[in-house]
Amino acid sequence: MAAGEATEGEESRPGRRSGSPAGPKSEAGSEPDQKEGESGGGEPVTVGDPERVRPDVDNGDGGRQRARALLVPVPDAEGAEAGVPAVLPGLPVPARPTVRALQADEESGITCPRCGVENRLDRAFCRNDGIPLDGRTNQRGQDPGLRRQRLAGWRPRIPWKRVLTIAGIVSAVIGAALLTPLVIRTVNDHFSDPAPLPPAAVSASNADAAHPAQAAFDGVSNSWWGTGYSGDSAGQYLQANYGRPVKLEKMIITPGVSRQVEDRSQARPERLDVLLTDARGRTALMHYALADGGVQVVDAHMDDVVQVDMIVRSAYGTAENKQVAIAEVEMFGRS
Repeated sequence: MAAGEATEGEESRPGRRSGSPAGPKSEAGSEPDQKEGESGGGEPVTVGDPERVRPDVDNGDGGRQRARALLVPVPDAEGAEAGVPAVLPGLPVPARPTVRALQADEESGITCPRCGVENRLDRAFCRNDGIPLDGRTNQRGQDPGLRRQRLAGWRPRIPWKRVLTIAGIVSAVIGAALLTPLVIRTVNDHFSDPAPLPPAAVSASNADAAHPAQAAFDGVSNSWWGTGYSGDSAGQYLQANYGRPVKLEKMIITPGVSRQVEDRSQARPERLDVLLTDARGRTALMHYALADGGVQVVDAHMDDVVQVDMIVRSAYGTAENKQVAIAEVEMFGRS
């Protein structure tokens, strides 16, 4: 019988050559371990050969052949390339730049007074620390000649921002000191009522002997000033003088002989001019048209008034036996 043929009824077993005798069993009843790469009959077996070893079939050796078939052969370390060590994969590390040390003898000519490095004669600044280079440079790296030039051309720097701030504060203080009285006066004028301003002296261009000019400023309405002339008495006037300047705001005039409108025993002024004179001699002329009888309020605003003239231009109810009469004149303002 040929060596590669199997006997009748005998099943061929994977992992073993057909007809090869089985090796002696160990005391435990299992076959002795075969050497790696050899079969039970001593013939070489190629690991992973699908024709000789099938890892999916149990060869009766506890799976050793199947485990060997799954192994990946690893080359021997002796076969590795000499001089190339095994490294783990990773990011490449760039080579660090080589810093060339500064050599003092590479240049010569001027020695830096600070760091002692030599520099060429055409250098204005040290190539190591950057300070100015000069044969006269002192230990602190400052050129005395350049320092003298800077001091000669030095001009004091004026802190304009601070100066302007101080000037603004001073101006505000001075302005407040000057404007405070005016502000106080304006506030008082706005929130307080005008006060009566009785004149220091009164006079008239002409007056009836029984009805003098003082009767128009005595504070009672049953006495009156008469021009002493019949007709409209155009050009006749009353005059009030103040001993000190006053701020005049308004005047209350009662034409006729009393407050009673129906009392028409004398003529009443129709058109009246008011001439105001201040302490500097400036004048303001105002024209008024009065109603026929009753109390009349007229505005007459002026500061520093020292004299008030009321001039009659025309009259109501004139006759040969009537004269123009003014019962009362009251002036209001602030002294």
